[in-house]
Amino acid sequence: MVNVGKKNLVQQLDLILELRGFYPIVAIDTEFPGFIRDTPRNATEEERYKDVKHNVDNMHLIQLGVALLDEEGNTPWPGCCWQFNFCDFDPDVDASSPDSIELLVQSGHDFQEHRRDGIEARRCAHMICVNLFCQPHNSKYITFHGLYDVAYVIKMITRAPLPNTLNEFSDLVWTIFGRIYDLKYISRFFGGLLRGEIGLVGLSMLLDFEPEGIRHQAAYDSLLIGKLFIEMKQRRDNVEDERSESVLYGIERRCVQNRRTRTLDRRG
Repeated sequence: MVNVGKKNLVQQLDLILELRGFYPIVAIDTEFPGFIRDTPRNATEEERYKDVKHNVDNMHLIQLGVALLDEEGNTPWPGCCWQFNFCDFDPDVDASSPDSIELLVQSGHDFQEHRRDGIEARRCAHMICVNLFCQPHNSKYITFHGLYDVAYVIKMITRAPLPNTLNEFSDLVWTIFGRIYDLKYISRFFGGLLRGEIGLVGLSMLLDFEPEGIRHQAAYDSLLIGKLFIEMKQRRDNVEDERSESVLYGIERRCVQNRRTRTLDRRG
């Protein structure tokens, strides 16, 4: 695992851009300071997005984890993943959930080190966007329960609050990420995975897959997400079918509707 801060940011982003042509699968995960507004399970998609926008607009990204894989599940080297540490979050003054902060500390996060050596998101947003989220290599992106992960990435690289409406947000997800797959959503259609009502560790256990590294460290979680995607592909041929492409768990109806609209527009 490579820790990325302000001193080695340019070097590591250049390396990732060079490697992406050979490793088109980009698995991502984030760590953030919890939630200041909770969402009821029975919320509508529009209500859920309002809470996502409120939380993400008013909180700071702590870590972005990235893992690169090829179609056979190979990584550039064993255990290869990157952990981008950001300096913007100050636990003494910024909005956070105490339980989440305690969990992150127990998982090895050193917020003072992040503040001292981490990346300032706004200043580096364009560079991160170009090297990680532009589409010169026809990459596909993999998340698990990725609505908040995607929202924080969008906020970072646009350097702006999230769009006001769910429809605008869904369109922006497509514009930035293109093909993106959410393993929690895919698990709904995968036999023996409890219709997706499981967490990342639960999914790895059901697939008899041993996680590497420390949980709630974004790099290791991104690597696990990428490996689980490959494992699911090897067990079923239709993991990447149209039903799952560019659909995020929690706003799936809107994602499906917008995808249908794009398809009709192309045909027209």
